[in-house]
Amino acid sequence: MREFENFDQFTGKATTKFSNEVYLKAGDYLIITADYETTTEKVGVITGKFTQIWRKTSGYF
Repeated sequence: MREFENFDQFTGKATTKFSNEVYLKAGDYLIITADYETTTEKVGVITGKFTQIWRKTSGYF
């Protein structure tokens, strides 16, 4: 959590846009991939890609 707080202080206020989102479900797993573009107050524009894998536990993802 501290790393996130440090990053937030380093970049300042930010807005993020997502694109090319893909949602897949495989059994008890939900897989999300997307591109992002974050415009920050202090650093400028940061772009990247991410993948999240969620496992269903007790009926919830």
